[in-house]
Amino acid sequence: MATSKDLTVWGIHAGKTGDADALFLKKHVVAIGWDAMGDLGTLAPTREAFKARAQKVYPDAKTGAIPLIGGQNFRFVHEAQVGDLIAYPS
Repeated sequence: MATSKDLTVWGIHAGKTGDADALFLKKHVVAIGWDAMGDLGTLAPTREAFKARAQKVYPDAKTGAIPLIGGQNFRFVHEAQVGDLIAYPS
C-alpha cells in the first residue's frame, strides 16, 4: 500500500488461474481469497482476533505465515476504503 495526502493505493495479486479478472475487471469489485477464514465481519476488530482465526483455520501454516494472513485480512476489512485505488496486475 502506498499513501499520499489524499490517495491510497493498494496492490493486490490474485487469481493464479485468472479467476480474479472476471470479478475485479468485469464486476468492478475487489476480493481476497482466504475462504477458510469465513465471515470476517464476525471477528473482533483487532489484529489478534484475525491472527487467532488464521491459526485455527490454517493449523499447518508456518508460524511466520499466521501474522501475514491475519494482517492481510484485517487490513482488507478495516483499512481499505471505498475510493482507494487498486493496482492489480492482470
